[in-house]
Amino acid sequence: MIKIKEFDNRYNNEVNDFIISIFVDEYDFVKYRDVLSSVDNVNYEKSGGRMWLAINDYDEVIGTIALMKKDENNAELKSFYVSKEYRGNGISKELFKKVMDYSKELGLKRIFLGTYERMETAIHFYKRRGFSEIEFEHEDEDARFFEKYI
Repeated sequence: MIKIKEFDNRYNNEVNDFIISIFVDEYDFVKYRDVLSSVDNVNYEKSGGRMWLAINDYDEVIGTIALMKKDENNAELKSFYVSKEYRGNGISKELFKKVMDYSKELGLKRIFLGTYERMETAIHFYKRRGFSEIEFEHEDEDARFFEKYI
């Protein structure tokens, strides 16, 4: 049975390795490996946001999602990944619901995010949930940005 729970620092290294296994190894964003290996995921909570983990029966991280609060009205959706073996089982929907519920609790007005062209499934997920594409200058040509007003 899959459990969704708030981030606990004891998972920090496992979370970083999990994100690398998808973002770097699966989607080939090799240049981000070193940066991702040293992320302190406590920073989401320090911003007023949160991170949630999907955990399997073996206490392994199989999904992540985070909210980085930017100001009283805005937050950035970050680190939204589900392990390939668990995709299609509603885990993304459960993780996303945690973010939306918490965003409403905080009284946020807008959530924004950046993703990449090659992450087509993620782009479709966001669009189906009411995110609109926005213009934003970024050094990576295939980067795409979205926002949703709550």
